[in-house]
Amino acid sequence: MKRTLSLVAGLMTSIVMAGNSAIALAANSEPADSSEARATRIADKDFGRLSADGVRAFNDVHLARIAIYDGKTDEAAKFIADAQSALGKAKTDEAILMKAESELKVSPKATPAETVAAEKNAPPIAWIPIDNDIVFGETFQPTTGKVAAIGTAKKALARGDGTTALKAIKLADVYVDYTVAVAPLEQSVAAVNDASKLIASHDYFGASQSLKKAEDGIRYDEFDDVADIKGKASHAIAKTK
Repeated sequence: MKRTLSLVAGLMTSIVMAGNSAIALAANSEPADSSEARATRIADKDFGRLSADGVRAFNDVHLARIAIYDGKTDEAAKFIADAQSALGKAKTDEAILMKAESELKVSPKATPAETVAAEKNAPPIAWIPIDNDIVFGETFQPTTGKVAAIGTAKKALARGDGTTALKAIKLADVYVDYTVAVAPLEQSVAAVNDASKLIASHDYFGASQSLKKAEDGIRYDEFDDVADIKGKASHAIAKTK
């Protein structure tokens, strides 16, 4: 089914706004698994949850790039140091997801064929969930109740309350997709550490490029039809028996 997908425009702007509202999520450090198991798991505990430290880190990364552009290099250095600290904490964050990069998309608007061009047999790596959104498809028929449910779900996601968001969606039986933006943990740490060394040596352009590399590493994962995600998982499992 053709769907329209539009994650919050200007990802980094939304990260800045979400910085104080994100919360850490329950443990999920399993390797990538079957689509039905992933569907069940996201319905149970992954939905809507972000890494508070990851959100703060990328907030600081973005602010550091702006500060460098404005010539406020001392301020930029502080933001970079804060990003390093937040990423250090994120290493033990229970919000971390384990996925192979080939499972993810390079853009929230990418088609299934436009997944990341990564090695097919590459092992799962650690990703930090830093932003999310829910959207409805072209077949959505608005009613007062359904529009209100979407509003409730979006507000709940903004404060990191995935349970309330999922409940609102299920009760209204609304067809929506869920998209999460994730950043590779180790690559992000390396890029920010490089930026710290470069800004200390007064290579401001190089520092900005390293921070850009961290932002460019962001990828997207999408889950279809959130209202029936567990039902679809159960159906898929039953078909294999």
